[in-house]
Amino acid sequence: MGCESRRIGWAWLGPVEYERAMRWQERLRERVRQDERCGYLLLLEHPPVITFGYSLRGDEGRSELRTDRETLAQEGITLHQADRGGKATFHGPGQLVGYPVLDIKRLRLGAKRYVGKLEEFLLALLRELKVEARQDPRFPGLWVEDAKIAALGVHIEDRVTTHGFAINLDPELKHFRHIVPCGLPDREVTSVARVLGRAPEPEQVIPELVRIFGLNFGAAMEELSRQELLVQAGEEEA
Repeated sequence: MGCESRRIGWAWLGPVEYERAMRWQERLRERVRQDERCGYLLLLEHPPVITFGYSLRGDEGRSELRTDRETLAQEGITLHQADRGGKATFHGPGQLVGYPVLDIKRLRLGAKRYVGKLEEFLLALLRELKVEARQDPRFPGLWVEDAKIAALGVHIEDRVTTHGFAINLDPELKHFRHIVPCGLPDREVTSVARVLGRAPEPEQVIPELVRIFGLNFGAAMEELSRQELLVQAGEEEA
């Protein structure tokens, strides 16, 4: 099926457990291959969770933890293995997470260009928020001086993307001390709130985020309700 309309369905989902969001992406990945849309953009927040990229399988993830697992459990932080690129990262309230599930072939993009366009989109969005961030050719993500403000980690299988980006609006930055963020022990993590002294709520950012995402990928953005998105993912609310 073609992608002449270049439509991407998007939804703001609010707080979503990590495993549930991964399940939705897997189902949407299968749907996108036959769908009239070019893909979907899931926007959400996670409860506190540390995830490990595919380079940290098994016990290798332990080397990226600075806190023992029992203490993390007491703080309500769960651990999950992911099939994305990158190493260890933290997700939690105050961080806006985006998972594009896109058929990049139908969008006429290669893998490298797709990642580049994600970074360009994030740069433009942060600029709208009055944050001057920069790229680092050595490391994925966006930086304010030497502190990371937005993270990237993607997976591409049979031309369809999963995982994506996370923007630190106003998360509890102390939680990043539990890990070696993205495998870079000498780098700090920052947020829009720390840079500006304030930060908008995710719902205030989303309209501009969606607009810039659509412009950057040359697609018409079609808003879906949470229930409509779940129907596409083959799941109903409990």
